[in-house]
Amino acid sequence: MEFIKENKKTLLICLSILITGLLIAYLIENKTVTFNRDLSTDSLYLKDYKINEVVPINMDETQIARKYLAEYVKLIYLDSEKAYLLLDEEYQVERFGSIKKFNEYFDDLKSDIFLKSEVKELSVSLKGEYKEFYIVDASGNVFIFEEYSIMQYKVKFA
Repeated sequence: MEFIKENKKTLLICLSILITGLLIAYLIENKTVTFNRDLSTDSLYLKDYKINEVVPINMDETQIARKYLAEYVKLIYLDSEKAYLLLDEEYQVERFGSIKKFNEYFDDLKSDIFLKSEVKELSVSLKGEYKEFYIVDASGNVFIFEEYSIMQYKVKFA
């Protein structure tokens, strides 16, 4: 009894901590406490996706041409070396010879209109083993994409 009288404050603090902990554990166990977490987003993540599941996407030739042109113009601005390597090998040597000349050519063309790269004219034709996208952009620049497979192409300029 003497121990309780001497340590009264300490025992009350310990008892209040114990009761608070038990109350929190009870509330969490019964899920009455929420942590502002939206479980609906988790359910999308936890969906049972099949490995290598194919999701069909249908794009017409105009959408493909826009995609190729936008991607290539972006490469010219951000990674000119990669854009240079996408040129047809023979055409690359014949037209530019080096990446330095390639960069100089496009330094003169770079503008807001060129960056937007809208397709104004489009002609698509089959040329043996590849499909040719002949594109004229809003600036009057001509891009020729030789598509060998989806997103596998070589580029030329006219």
